[in-house]
Amino acid sequence: MVSKHYTDRELKELHEHRENTLSVTLIGQRRHAILFEPYNVSHTEYRAMALLFFSNGCEPSVMADKLMILRQTMTKVIDSLEAKGYAVRTVHPYDRRKLFVNLLPEGKRVARELLCLESDYIAGVDGRFTEEEMQTYRSLAARIQQAREDVMQEILRERGGNVELPPIKE
Repeated sequence: MVSKHYTDRELKELHEHRENTLSVTLIGQRRHAILFEPYNVSHTEYRAMALLFFSNGCEPSVMADKLMILRQTMTKVIDSLEAKGYAVRTVHPYDRRKLFVNLLPEGKRVARELLCLESDYIAGVDGRFTEEEMQTYRSLAARIQQAREDVMQEILRERGGNVELPPIKE
């Protein structure tokens, strides 16, 4: 992919767009911090708890991959969830060399409360738009994400890399 020659103004506008996109992510994380503050659960801990809530346990490495976070970070998240009495590491049921993480009953209870809290918030936001507007939003968001994936794959192919990006979640 040959880089286009950008004017300083074009670069500034593109940079501001990227910063606005990033701020949406940061605002989302801040929203979670506010919503979950009474529970003393971070955004990443919430994501891990939600993953475990909807599964019958998971290996830490698989959790890290699914949540797209570093494995070292996942270890710290699991340590924190264990310290709070929400999760436990056990020996993998089929391979004693591996670890497996499950939510404890208290972790399941808190995860369910957090999922309900998040769902109420999202329903409140979505309720301010028509179903047609939400369909349009979801469709455009999926197309934008797919375009990002496609362009990234083009760049990686041009670099001679054969990197498999994680699948897009809709």
